[in-house]
Amino acid sequence: MLRFLAITLLCFLAPFLVYAGWRQLAPGQVLRRDDWSYPVLSRLSAAGVVLVLIAVLGLVHFSGGSVGTTYHPAEFRDGKLVPGGFD
Repeated sequence: MLRFLAITLLCFLAPFLVYAGWRQLAPGQVLRRDDWSYPVLSRLSAAGVVLVLIAVLGLVHFSGGSVGTTYHPAEFRDGKLVPGGFD
C-alpha cells in the first residue's frame, strides 16, 4: 500500500517538479509567482492526474497473480503469521 501511495504521489507531483526545474534552469529566467498562474496550475494538475491514471492502470495490469489463480490473504495459524499468496 505504501508503494502504491508513493508511486501515485510521485506521478502527480512530477509535472510540477519538471516545470519548476525548467523555469529555474532556463537562461535568464528567475522563478516568480507569475509563473504559477491558474492556467499553468490547472494544466500541470491535469497532466499529474493523467500520469496517476497511467500508473494505476499499469500497476493493476502488471502486478498480482497469474490468470486463474486465487489469492489467499495472510492469516494467523497457531500464533504465527502465515503470509498470503496466490495458488
